[in-house]
Amino acid sequence: MIVYLGCYTGEVNPNGLKVLELDENSGAMSVVAEYPVSNALYQALSPDGKYLYSCTGEGISSFSVEGLNKVDSIALGNCVCHVAAMPDGKQLVFADYLGGFAGSVEVEEGKFGKLVKHQHSGSGPNLPRQDKAHCHQAMPTPGGNGYCVVDLGLDRLVEYPAGRVFNTLPAGAGPRHLVFHPNGSLAFLVYELGNLVSSLSWSPEAGFQQLETCPTLNDFHSSIIPYFNNSTIPHSSYLAAAIRFTPDGKEVVVSNRGENSLVVFGFDEATGKLAFKARTMLSGNWPRDFIFVNDTLALVACERSGELLAMRYDPSTGVFSQIAALGGLHRPVALTPNPRTHSYL
Repeated sequence: MIVYLGCYTGEVNPNGLKVLELDENSGAMSVVAEYPVSNALYQALSPDGKYLYSCTGEGISSFSVEGLNKVDSIALGNCVCHVAAMPDGKQLVFADYLGGFAGSVEVEEGKFGKLVKHQHSGSGPNLPRQDKAHCHQAMPTPGGNGYCVVDLGLDRLVEYPAGRVFNTLPAGAGPRHLVFHPNGSLAFLVYELGNLVSSLSWSPEAGFQQLETCPTLNDFHSSIIPYFNNSTIPHSSYLAAAIRFTPDGKEVVVSNRGENSLVVFGFDEATGKLAFKARTMLSGNWPRDFIFVNDTLALVACERSGELLAMRYDPSTGVFSQIAALGGLHRPVALTPNPRTHSYL
């Protein structure tokens, strides 16, 4: 199986986009190709599987999946941190963290077209991280007619093209990433600064309504919440990162940097009520992104220890067990599987 890996770059490590071959039985991984893409913080496949889109820090580049030849690039800002393809494949949506803006760009056969940007402004109570708008993710909403931007700096979700704004709570928790459940009426949001996860209801008519919020850390105490109003960052050495569903869609998983863990929550599809299921402590440091590549195998990108962990998942217990690792990487941060491609060469 082929997996794309995005990494931060530097003068000594200029190749931010890497292609991995993965043995799904053993978990063994190897780098088979790499490309000079700067700060490849996130990637997305086109719905037809023909193109790979990668953040380049200052913009987005497109590649043909066959041979991974570069097709086009577009300059957008100075810290494009997330990109996603709309369901029809005719647009990409993106978020720029430092610039505090998000938007969409038309795309056809990997070539970029008309660009629309939405600039956010303001600040939040949790300084210095919420000194201004910090768009962290742009995600298509169910139905394919719009997209949602997660703004960590403003504690907001903003729906485009309508421009509807939904505030998240508690103030100062810093929402980072959102995932929509396949049922189209439920979403889950992870908060980077507050180390929290929320369930939300979603509908095109009512938008988002927050249902329940739970801590992601083992040592969380309810007394932490009031500190958000004092513009301090509780647990500054701990930052929640990625959120994804288990392959069966019955649980949601969050990665915690600092605590270095994966935490699994079950949930009620009707009410959104969350229930802690299991916590797995990892051998790697600073788990940024993770993905499931099949029903029982997950990969975890550990940024500070420079390694990928292959973890076998037990759906009955919610526990992950490490079966392999790939080290010697420079700040790995993003993972995208290509289920259609089983051979790169």
